[in-house]
Amino acid sequence: MDGCTLVRYIHDNSKESFKYDNGSKVYMKVQERDELLVRMDERVKTVFNRMEKFETLFTNHLHHHQMWEDEIKQSMWRWIAMLVALAGGTGAMGMM
Repeated sequence: MDGCTLVRYIHDNSKESFKYDNGSKVYMKVQERDELLVRMDERVKTVFNRMEKFETLFTNHLHHHQMWEDEIKQSMWRWIAMLVALAGGTGAMGMM
């Protein structure tokens, strides 16, 4: 773990203490510790699932923007082609 390696001491059957690198100790019943670990695991899973959903949402959003940009580029090229054709036609008519 980052900066807090746990050293486990068992005093009796009902309590364990965890000593962190900074010298602080945490005393807790084994059952409470197990419940805490289960809750932490559930929270981590929830956060991870939300991150996955956000990633999917963000990817879809980027894809939508990419499609929108491509559509604008196609439309722009069509307008430019039409203007060039009109300018060419006007120039040809002026030469006659």
